[in-house]
Amino acid sequence: MKGIIYVMTTAVSGLVKIGKTGINNYQERMRNLEANGYYNVAGLKRFFAIELEDYDDKENLLKDIFNKHQVGESELFALDQELLRQLLLSFKGRVVYPENIDQEKEFDIVSNIRRESRLFSFYKKGLKNGDIIVFKDDEDITAKVAGEREVEYEGQIWKLSPLTYKLYEQRGELNESGAYAGADYFKYNGKRLRDLPDVI
Repeated sequence: MKGIIYVMTTAVSGLVKIGKTGINNYQERMRNLEANGYYNVAGLKRFFAIELEDYDDKENLLKDIFNKHQVGESELFALDQELLRQLLLSFKGRVVYPENIDQEKEFDIVSNIRRESRLFSFYKKGLKNGDIIVFKDDEDITAKVAGEREVEYEGQIWKLSPLTYKLYEQRGELNESGAYAGADYFKYNGKRLRDLPDVI
């Protein structure tokens, strides 16, 4: 039986909702969650959705795999949204959201971003905790290095890729894939983070 598994981001960085719904109920379910929140968590936004055969079994599989990251008995998980997207793209199905994407190409993009985000290190580039980086499209937006791969922005700790997604989402300028290699979008001393030489 076919149905849709979806992932939604929340107002809490690093917290996502994994759910399922019937094909005909998807749009209404999204509108309801975006308007009303879930489990006392607000700011739910569509991130990824795919139509699959045996969607009940596949959703249960996801919840079994990630049960240690689950918040109580809810459908909220403390997980990297890109990891979930990569995993769902590996299933044979039809991507419902974002619309009109090339599934194979998208899988490659997400895989590359995840690999790059694992490899990128502020410390390798000579930055230290407390150093300030600047968003390339708006120099009034800054973040403070808070770990080897994390920054602090508006009092929250972020990895660069999800923060970049949030900033473009706020500007209404998300790219078609919604996938960002964060080190390409921030600068330090006028240079793109990606272009800084390794010092370690």
